[in-house]
Amino acid sequence: MQAILRSLIRGFVRLLFRIFLKLEIEGWEHLPPGGPLIVIGNHFSLFEAPILLTFLPYHGRITWLAATELQESRILKYLIKLYDIIPVWRGQPDRTAIHRALDWLAAGNIVGIMPEGGVDETLRPLTMAGVQPGLHEGPNSRPSAQLITPRPGAAYLAVRSGAPVLPTAFLGTEKILDNLKRLRRTPVRMIIGPVFGPLTIDPALPKPERRALLDEMGHEMMRHMAALLPPENRGPYRETSEV
Repeated sequence: MQAILRSLIRGFVRLLFRIFLKLEIEGWEHLPPGGPLIVIGNHFSLFEAPILLTFLPYHGRITWLAATELQESRILKYLIKLYDIIPVWRGQPDRTAIHRALDWLAAGNIVGIMPEGGVDETLRPLTMAGVQPGLHEGPNSRPSAQLITPRPGAAYLAVRSGAPVLPTAFLGTEKILDNLKRLRRTPVRMIIGPVFGPLTIDPALPKPERRALLDEMGHEMMRHMAALLPPENRGPYRETSEV
């Protein structure tokens, strides 16, 4: 019954996206047939993960790491449970979420994660201080449409799991909400890049060296996404996007 309900909701959401978005998807040839696989994407709005979950052909085999505070909405809380989405606390290590994601990958499935963390870069000082902003705090899109530096979670997941990584990038998603208010369709491009990895770190290295390598692997993930975007959207990776 749940599988039928998930399929119906996915079909309805796909229809809504087709109505309100002028969606172009490039790079289908880069999609592997299955997992284990980590999917990453830029996070200019709240729409990138739902688009990936709706249009990637991994139905029933893909989950996503999403901010715990999304469960403040009763509808989103229900959908998170229905689709086995993994809630994660932002700004602090969430071992429960990481272990769930590792188990999902170990079973040969696909896990999606946004290396940048939350949408609003101005919330990062709060989350790093342990404050969990609610849905009502801060914007739900990044109008600048610029990449920002990553948090360590995505790189840590890739290293611990040994799973290859599929980069994706979006253009136009930061305009969706404003256009919806005006009943306008939004042109959105979704670009799928070549798989890379696995990412590895020698566990025998001293902890400071392992942490430095983990940070560099986070930047490597961002460079793979930046290579899919125009220079004006690459943020700090404008000059270092070639991978």
